[in-house]
Amino acid sequence: MAQLQPSPKLQALLKDFQQIASMSGYLNHSFDPPQLRLFFTLYGRVMVASPAQGLALTPQLQAWCDALSARLREGSSCAIMPPQVQVSAPQTMPDGRDYLVATLTFNTKVTETSYLRIRTAVLAAYQDAVKMREEGFTEGPRVAPEETPLG
Repeated sequence: MAQLQPSPKLQALLKDFQQIASMSGYLNHSFDPPQLRLFFTLYGRVMVASPAQGLALTPQLQAWCDALSARLREGSSCAIMPPQVQVSAPQTMPDGRDYLVATLTFNTKVTETSYLRIRTAVLAAYQDAVKMREEGFTEGPRVAPEETPLG
């Protein structure tokens, strides 16, 4: 009979990915031993001075999403499927501050032997989202090949 329960290793990997996703999004999953299916949602938020500035920054946010999507694919050796990207219209928080949000949804299958490169790519993406949320657009998206970690 087929293995019904995921291995302790896959369960531990899920907890690791859930911690990463909690940085700036969330994660759904299903076990399909010997694989773990992961369905990520990542939020990239940038604060803006006004809705007009938000509209002006929309192309830059889209470029950030495109660069992040490419890095996810390349960093995971294409184990991560192409992300779906949605950039919102400018929104206003209850305290009156304006912001833009990009939502990236992507999925992958992880095995005990493939998790490291996927984890590295996903961690970098969520760290980029946190950096943008905290600092806004500083130098634009990282797209230069020399800045992409090898490995």
